[in-house]
Amino acid sequence: MTNITILTIGSRGDIQPFCVLAQGLLAKGYSVTLAASFNFADFAEKLSIPFAPIAGDFQQLLSTPAGLALLQGNMNVTLIDDELRWQQRLDAWNACQGSDLLIFAPLAAWGYHLAEALNLPAILVTPIPIVATRTYPFLKFADASPGTLASYFNVFTFRLVEFLSWQKSRPLMNRFRQGVLQLPPLSRMGARYRRSHPPHLSPLPVLNCYSKAVLPPPPDWPSHVHQGSYLFLDDSTPYTPSPELQAFLQTEPKPFYIGFGSMMACNPKMIVEAIITALRETGQRAIFCTGWGGFTTSEVPDFLYVTQDVPHDWLLPQVTAAIHHGGSGTTAATLRAGTPSIVVPFFADQPAWGKRLEQLGVGTAPLPFAELTAETLADSIQTIIENPSMKQKAQELSQHIQSEDGVAVAIETIEHYLQ
Repeated sequence: MTNITILTIGSRGDIQPFCVLAQGLLAKGYSVTLAASFNFADFAEKLSIPFAPIAGDFQQLLSTPAGLALLQGNMNVTLIDDELRWQQRLDAWNACQGSDLLIFAPLAAWGYHLAEALNLPAILVTPIPIVATRTYPFLKFADASPGTLASYFNVFTFRLVEFLSWQKSRPLMNRFRQGVLQLPPLSRMGARYRRSHPPHLSPLPVLNCYSKAVLPPPPDWPSHVHQGSYLFLDDSTPYTPSPELQAFLQTEPKPFYIGFGSMMACNPKMIVEAIITALRETGQRAIFCTGWGGFTTSEVPDFLYVTQDVPHDWLLPQVTAAIHHGGSGTTAATLRAGTPSIVVPFFADQPAWGKRLEQLGVGTAPLPFAELTAETLADSIQTIIENPSMKQKAQELSQHIQSEDGVAVAIETIEHYLQ
């Protein structure tokens, strides 16, 4: 039996798509181990996915001063120290023994070195575009920039991020290559410019797990970059809402959804107050899923329902619009549900997804988290209410996305590299 190990770390949005992929591969008869952040062991067990823990609780890490600074856009902070980085790689290395193929996420890009040491094929599976292109800069995929000079700059941004990332990880990774993997160290320039490339990793296949209807692949991507679609988790256990939640949903006007996933704020009380004021000013209602954010309020008005979590696939089709952080997973869920968005991005790819939804006509202009006030949020809510065409466009895009089978495409791609 073919043994496949999937490596990923992070928050639920980083883990869940790989759970979907693992389920699909298990259904096809493969032996699969999901090696992921240890605090998702129960989540994997619930889905009957064999699990290997990797050190690092990202809920705890993001709640530290460094984590909060990162979520505010400070990319110079160090979220994970070298001791934890080493342990993560060691945990992953132990989980990969006996594998025939490695699949890894961008946050676990060091899977490349493990695959090299094990002499295995590997596939990088990503929910965002990370392959260099002349079309747009790194993490600015909603900002297509024509022209020769711009095209050179766009490629340069990808290469620069790759180079700087390697400089940051090189000392530890080279020690790990020598001490654990029994491999020679790589040069200052990194794997891209090494003199001799492992045949099974040259080139490294990349699978993009988002819909081409949302973001078409650039024309200059090479053939080893494959375009898939979203990997949606459909829980076989039907969700049963509380009578209170069901009653809240059935009351007019139809509520908004509010949720920022694993994002945390330095001033959660102030954010909740802004949300309550904006809803009161616009005469709207909302269901607020607090997630990891620690958002609390001592007084909950009757137009706000507060809960920790509700399945997106059940809730989002029933709301007027979604106010969210623009993470790739939540963005995908709103698109499948045919629900317009108000994206309140924190950092990384979130601003680009927000801008892309605006370009597609299914969302308002992104409202950066740092600029979130009662007034700015009320303006965005009013834009949604006054533009019913957003809902129509969102439903049309939803039909296209629902016609795609991201799991089938992913498995077909994986099987191609197992031959």
